[in-house]
Amino acid sequence: MTHVLEEPGTLSGLPRWETEFFGRTAEHAAIRAALESSRLVSLTGPTGVGKTRLAAAVASLAVQEFPAGGGFVELAPGREDVLAQAMAAALGVRERPGQPLEQALQERLARGRCLLVVDGCEHAPGTIGDLIVRLLDGCPELAVLTTGRRPLGMAGEHVLEVEPLPVAPESATGAVALFLDRARDRGHERPHAERVCSQWDGVPLALELAATWARAPAPPPNGRHPHGETARRAVEWSYGLLDADERRLLRHLAVFVRDVDAQSADAVAGTAHTEAILGRLTTRGLLHRRRGPHPAVWRMPGAVRAMALERLDAEGETARCRARHLAWATATAQRLERTVAGTDGAQRPDPSWLSCFERLADDLRAALDGAGEHPGSAPARLARALAHLCYARQFLAEARAHFETAAALARDPSRKAADLRAAADVAMAEHRGDLAHPLLRAAADSAAVAGDAAARAMALSFAACIGSRFPATFPDPPSHEELRGMLEEAKRVAPPDNRLVTAYVAAAEAWNATGQKTAPDAQLAQRALDTARAADDPVLIAGAVDAVCSGHGVAGRFREAHSLSDERLRLFDRLPRHDPRIGLEIIDTLHVVPLVAVAAGDLPRAVTAARRAWEDPLSGLYMRASKSVVPLALSGRFEEALEYAALMWEGWERAGRPAARWMAPAAHSAALGEGLCGGREFGRWRDRARALAAPWDPHGIAASFAAFADVRVGLHTGRAGDAPTPAVDLAKTLPWSQTPHQFYDAYAWAVAAEAAVVAGLPDARQRFAAAEPAGAENAWVAACLARAAYRLDGDRDALHASLAGWERIGATFERACTLVLLPDRAAEGIAQLTSLGCRPPSR
Repeated sequence: MTHVLEEPGTLSGLPRWETEFFGRTAEHAAIRAALESSRLVSLTGPTGVGKTRLAAAVASLAVQEFPAGGGFVELAPGREDVLAQAMAAALGVRERPGQPLEQALQERLARGRCLLVVDGCEHAPGTIGDLIVRLLDGCPELAVLTTGRRPLGMAGEHVLEVEPLPVAPESATGAVALFLDRARDRGHERPHAERVCSQWDGVPLALELAATWARAPAPPPNGRHPHGETARRAVEWSYGLLDADERRLLRHLAVFVRDVDAQSADAVAGTAHTEAILGRLTTRGLLHRRRGPHPAVWRMPGAVRAMALERLDAEGETARCRARHLAWATATAQRLERTVAGTDGAQRPDPSWLSCFERLADDLRAALDGAGEHPGSAPARLARALAHLCYARQFLAEARAHFETAAALARDPSRKAADLRAAADVAMAEHRGDLAHPLLRAAADSAAVAGDAAARAMALSFAACIGSRFPATFPDPPSHEELRGMLEEAKRVAPPDNRLVTAYVAAAEAWNATGQKTAPDAQLAQRALDTARAADDPVLIAGAVDAVCSGHGVAGRFREAHSLSDERLRLFDRLPRHDPRIGLEIIDTLHVVPLVAVAAGDLPRAVTAARRAWEDPLSGLYMRASKSVVPLALSGRFEEALEYAALMWEGWERAGRPAARWMAPAAHSAALGEGLCGGREFGRWRDRARALAAPWDPHGIAASFAAFADVRVGLHTGRAGDAPTPAVDLAKTLPWSQTPHQFYDAYAWAVAAEAAVVAGLPDARQRFAAAEPAGAENAWVAACLARAAYRLDGDRDALHASLAGWERIGATFERACTLVLLPDRAAEGIAQLTSLGCRPPSR
């Protein structure tokens, strides 16, 4: 059996058999018709009746009617907890921060008309049925074809019962034809074939097994049996004809739930001449051989495996065989783990590793599940390696769970602390500070038991750091007092001569010095960067660069913050993606670099950085979509901005509407685009933005952008009051250099100044002067203030400087509004506004 590699418009993972598919013309037509009228079609019937082959045969042709392609999913027995992972493996889907795996599946399956084939639903009918219904609800053009012994019992399910092949002698494609095809060169005559087919009730699996024996007599009549029992009797009959070595290998291979290669089979079974016996069992139809780009592998049909497991238990071999399976799984997982990391520190997994892991993952999971009270360290080592592998595959929630399992199995408290810390790192890669905090606390407690003061201090410092640096990852962020308490505890136990611990503590001190979340102390941030460099830790360096960048932002030094982006991007390109500790900095870099570029008014760089975030595999749907909304809206590319905003909002709702204060500026930008273009959704987007803003941060980044967006819309439409918004009252605020800032403050100050000029306020000149320092930090603001200077004094040179500034940063809407102020170019400006879908400014 071979597999087709995934290509656009095809069904990835679709199995193909080396033998011809017989009969089923009527069933084939019925299934195709059902897929036309129903979105959920289930093929049911007893074991061995041929449901899987029929589903694959239909899907191989029906996929032509599904231009968005799809996938063929083979469910493993007893694995209700990894159904989404099985689908993700078939579809090439990754879990992303802020985007659970099920949502990622919906994103893939909502691209157009898709077909999803799910084979083996008898292993978890209720759970898989619920998942399929949710996918169908979220993907209006998805159709699902399932196989199982019984219907799923879901509303709208179209059930087709698959019967055995007809045994009538005159049938050209029935049971006799199948038997003779599989029995070629074994001397079977047609009369004998008819008797065998009748005795085996036309059940395909039974016929294929019987056909492998030269002139084998049909078993003696036993009366009529249910068709499921027919397959079982055939398997037992065939097993009884094997020699002792063949029976032993077949029994031992039953512990594998998926494909097995000869080396793995030998490791678990320990049988001499393993590969030769595998060949003989394949000839007998008791194993199916699969061919592909990797070494040959074999899989056992479900009915054969069920019988072999019973015989394994009856022979008293189960415990020893499962122990060898655990040893094999542990060694295999650790070998793959080393491959992922690369002996030379390679940053990304080799694609060949990925396909190997997906082939073996179910067996690694099964070995861990069956470890029980197994003595020794193997279960913990397997859980740890499997956690790393799942993280590299971007099964984030599963990786976190395996790290927690490793911690529970660890006998050494120091090792337990490391596993809990790794679980916390994965939680932060999921954007779940609420999960990371208790894990870090538990890690600190285990480190204390181990007497590892360094690990304890680092866990506490990291917890204190993320509580202030990433409050948006908490539904209810920890208080400043709580974070300071953890920091003081970390400082109390920190070894004074450990550079790594010093760097952790320095980062936590910087982020918790001001009492305001996301606003570190600039001097302490620089100290954190110096200590991180002394420790030569790229993760801490990346985080400290962010602290320095944020410190510049608080001080209003946006150009300096922007210049640090180059260093952070250089670090970003060197960070190894397979390490859970790195995930948080990757996500934050993708978030901050576009933000800081916008803060400096460098819209072209911001758009490019946002595109990079959109394309990165570790960026969730609503997170990555949000990065493009602000720079596109400020560039006047409103239609594109609104498309990303819609994707952002839909993805956020599908993810369960998690805390996302940082998303408010993107929602305000959507309101800005709607307002400037006279769209109907202005109020809706503004309400959404206000709802996103955190109640504990009324003067934060969301309020900063709102102060800009609301006034800018009012200036253009004439619906604003004459005074700037109270949030940025330039008549009362402290000078720019003395005011704590958010990254969008320069925009708010600039439009407040322009609004004061347009309104003719008596102190407009003083307000304008107060905003001028913001122009030195932001190219967009410089162009805006130049336009305001023309409005204030009629300085045409300033107006031309404004035009040149808009052109340099690609701000087409603002350029058009500026052209309208020039009598000889007003028509050009109005034409450009019309092309953008906007009306001329009110004044």
